[in-house]
Amino acid sequence: MFRKFSLSIFSLCLVFGLLAACADATGVPGASGADVIFSDAFVPGQMGNWVMEGDNAGRTAVINEQLVIELDDNSIMQFSTLPDQTFDNFILEVDAQLLEGDLGSSYGVLFRMQDTTRFYRFEITGDGLFMVERRDGESGWTRFVERWTESAAITQGLGSINRLRVEALGQNISLYVNDQLVHQFSDTAYSSGTIALDAGTFVQPMAQVAFDNLVVRRP
Repeated sequence: MFRKFSLSIFSLCLVFGLLAACADATGVPGASGADVIFSDAFVPGQMGNWVMEGDNAGRTAVINEQLVIELDDNSIMQFSTLPDQTFDNFILEVDAQLLEGDLGSSYGVLFRMQDTTRFYRFEITGDGLFMVERRDGESGWTRFVERWTESAAITQGLGSINRLRVEALGQNISLYVNDQLVHQFSDTAYSSGTIALDAGTFVQPMAQVAFDNLVVRRP
């Protein structure tokens, strides 16, 4: 399924794969306890029924026990979503790394998704910037920071693993990188929804991003 709309300053092509819920914490370090809602270590045979979609511009696959998004065009974004489980108040954590591509390529988490054009987006780049914004369907974007913002919490460079965390409690949302708070905001537009993992390119046409050790807990 493909849709196009503007993402901040560039044209966006959405390609998403569907993830069946997998409630077991098998394989995710520290993902145990009654508070765990969902987790996935992306281990073949121990994970949900992912439906992979893509084309010549971008694709999603499970490679070396990681969810990998590959992009071969500029100014596009691809995300893989978990459509059959809705979260309202939660703490989400995931390991993410830019494996190949320009350091300006972005990757992160979409959450409280209403559909493919309405969601919150927490994104970082390989050169140490972050963005927090809300997609409002055909109305465009609402930013919660004025511009892509530098943060010392982000480990820069290809292959560097950054642990992203989203804490959503009612209208209050806190965002962390490597256990360091980078931004907080309050908003009432979306109180619950699905989640997704995403990657995007700006000027350079190629990027490869890997995600691992995803866990969602009750706050």
